[in-house]
Amino acid sequence: MRIALCNTLYVTPEAPFMFGGAEVLVRQLAEALVAAGDEVIALRVALDGQARSEIVNGVTVHFLPIDNLFPPFEDKRNALQRLAWHAIDDRWRAPRGLRQILADFRPDVLHSHTLNGLSADVWRVAHGLGIPVVHTLHDYYLSCPRCSRFKDGVACEQTCGSCGLLTTQRRQRAQKLDAVTSVSEKTLDIHRCTGALSAQTPTYVVRNIPNPEVQLAPPLPYEGVLKVGYIGRFAEEKGVQMLIEAIGRLPAEAIELKLAGRVNREEQARLTALAPKARLEFLGFVDPKGFYEGVHMTVAPSLWHEPAGLVVQDSLVAGRPVLCTDRGGMQESIEPGVTGWVVEATAAALAAQLERLIVDPVRIDQAYRVLSGLEASRRRFPDLVREYRDIYVGLSRKAA
Repeated sequence: MRIALCNTLYVTPEAPFMFGGAEVLVRQLAEALVAAGDEVIALRVALDGQARSEIVNGVTVHFLPIDNLFPPFEDKRNALQRLAWHAIDDRWRAPRGLRQILADFRPDVLHSHTLNGLSADVWRVAHGLGIPVVHTLHDYYLSCPRCSRFKDGVACEQTCGSCGLLTTQRRQRAQKLDAVTSVSEKTLDIHRCTGALSAQTPTYVVRNIPNPEVQLAPPLPYEGVLKVGYIGRFAEEKGVQMLIEAIGRLPAEAIELKLAGRVNREEQARLTALAPKARLEFLGFVDPKGFYEGVHMTVAPSLWHEPAGLVVQDSLVAGRPVLCTDRGGMQESIEPGVTGWVVEATAAALAAQLERLIVDPVRIDQAYRVLSGLEASRRRFPDLVREYRDIYVGLSRKAA
């Protein structure tokens, strides 16, 4: 098959910047499809505004300049500039050059993922060329210009007026999608409730697969200190502050928190001040394998309705049970009380569960035993590739 993948970012040697888990998944998917004999191109934003192509492991990556005020991920802009950017992103046309690339490649299907900057107008361009489109829901781009449905420290249960206005065009365009997949049931349900999807559009839940490089880690001996890990971004909606506040409520000699991810010194100092007596270790950007080997368990303290959380999957594969909040789709990967624990999104609830584990650390060993026993039956990346490819084949046959 000939498959075009579309995502805001696609990591290459010349463009290594990475923001979230979607670009990791898209690159792994692209390379797996090439290995299976398919022809694949990837379409992404040119953050430097320069149109070009780069071939990476058999995938031709097209960098597309966007017609907007500035590239995505530029934080140093005022509120009015950001508002204008989101309005343009919703109403403007797809990047120049996209139509010609698709016309030349003639893909059997276009599979879109995150679209910040590229705009949902890519779907109109594909349909104009007779190319069926499947879109994967990794975030809330269709109902929230920030993609998070999170405001003023709280997860949004309703779409606010401004978000509705700034996502009008993309929701209308989504009505014509040929298929939609989601990384969790919760994320799909939220999109249905917002009216972003047509009732006639076929939908599928294709759950994320852990990073293939993460393997079952050996058990970490417990020596009187519960070693807890957090790995990911330090954005407000991720709940890192709430987690540190929870750690600060517990005896410092009984628990240690290792935080992996990029964070500047100012933010590190601010977070440390929230629990000055707590044992916090900021690791920076680390190799996941070594990170999981150094902790007994991990915490995913999200405040927003996180669609799935690849780090939850990775942690479970590494044999590290997960304590997560009851927000979004993360809890769908956990069997409460067996492979992890699910609590309310409050510092008090996190602290209470961690205290129970400090008192009875055998629970962590029991969870490790269960997780190590699931190794043989776990879904692998080829399973995910097969699920997506079955959708591609079905769409291409309908279009023929």
